[in-house]
Amino acid sequence: MPYIRRVRRALAALLVVSSTTAHADGIAVVGGSPRAVGRAGAATVGDDGGGALLVNPAALARRDTDRIQLGLAFVDESLAWRRASTVPIARDQAGSSYRPLVAGVIALGPWIVGAGAMTAAVTRHSFRDPNDVPDPADLGTAFDYRYHGILGGIRRDTLTAGIARRVGDTVAFGISVGASRISIQETRRMWAGYAGISIAGDPRRDIELAMQATDSFVPSAVAGVLIAPEDGTLELGASIGWSGRADTTGTVAANGTMGGPTVRVASDTASLAFRPPITARVGVRYLADRFAIEVDGDLWIARKRTTSISWHLDGVRVVDPSTVTVDLIGVPSRLSQRNHGAVRVAGDVELIAGFLWATAGYAYAIGSTTEARLSTAFGDLGGHTAAIGIEGTAGGFTYTLGWSRTWAVAKSGGERLQLDNPFGAGDANLKRSSFDATADQLGFLIDLELDTP
Repeated sequence: MPYIRRVRRALAALLVVSSTTAHADGIAVVGGSPRAVGRAGAATVGDDGGGALLVNPAALARRDTDRIQLGLAFVDESLAWRRASTVPIARDQAGSSYRPLVAGVIALGPWIVGAGAMTAAVTRHSFRDPNDVPDPADLGTAFDYRYHGILGGIRRDTLTAGIARRVGDTVAFGISVGASRISIQETRRMWAGYAGISIAGDPRRDIELAMQATDSFVPSAVAGVLIAPEDGTLELGASIGWSGRADTTGTVAANGTMGGPTVRVASDTASLAFRPPITARVGVRYLADRFAIEVDGDLWIARKRTTSISWHLDGVRVVDPSTVTVDLIGVPSRLSQRNHGAVRVAGDVELIAGFLWATAGYAYAIGSTTEARLSTAFGDLGGHTAAIGIEGTAGGFTYTLGWSRTWAVAKSGGERLQLDNPFGAGDANLKRSSFDATADQLGFLIDLELDTP
């Protein structure tokens, strides 16, 4: 049909454009596409669409049809902080984030080629800014989290293209490359005073910094294998992903405290270098007549010098009321990574033959942040995830709707973080605090097969 031919030509053009801009991945990806939401992120073996380009490109070879996918996931995170029973609970005020996905897959003889544009990862925490209170003497204990971080956010938008091919009737190999745009935001306070003159942590000696930076081209690649006999019931998948360093550059805004230190900004340039983790995944899937079960394991291997990283500033000077000055060059970030992993189990059950399936999943993840470096800006506690969803199929048209909730076991930590006094006098570690978190995701995906009569 002319319509189908036009769509195929458009998909081919998309593949050409995406491959010429190639190289993808960035900050750790939990689930490849909105389809994985209702399966608690289990996707290493079963996801053969746009999500496979990020998780396991070999899975593209599962189907040799031309397809278009459109998806959207909403993410609503909530983090709570408390230092002691006498200190009010501080709660995350960030709104929902979204992760769109557009992808296409075409069969070119024995080769299956895919390309997509998607938000691969997003996280954002935002707490009330102490600047809302004009007089720092009125802050009391309600803003004691300010040295842990007031705002922290990461967003990773990706263009990716991949190719896969079956070798015989059992094994398929695939590789994908792409380019990611990584944006990082962080707002935090530092204590700029002198021990013996003022008490460490006195809000009348605070300075506040708001930094944001972006790297528009972070290269990476994912290679995978799929063992899926055409007439078998057991499938295996594995992949490994690598990413280049994100050299983000942007701006900084700063302010001091009324009657306390001031901040002079001669240049608002800020930069942050971050090395995303290496990702290894393995999964097994059992297929029966009316149900399927998948078990996956994910491992994120932190790179060197990611436990503690710093913003680099150029042209920011702190001035004490006594006229003593110091240049701010390296400002420690609250972003911190360690080796971490996850185990996922997902099941699909056929409710109406050939038409409707129910999905469910469970996952347990170890947080990417050590307890000693937990913060309100970038603290990741890990935790348990439960998920449910439905998937319907009719004449080449497939829709998937899934929901999941992640809840963490409350943890205490953050004591390795410091006030980061720029004057270097009277610096101190932050007091151990309690952290708790939940996250809800809602994902919707439409998959249209173009070869269906």
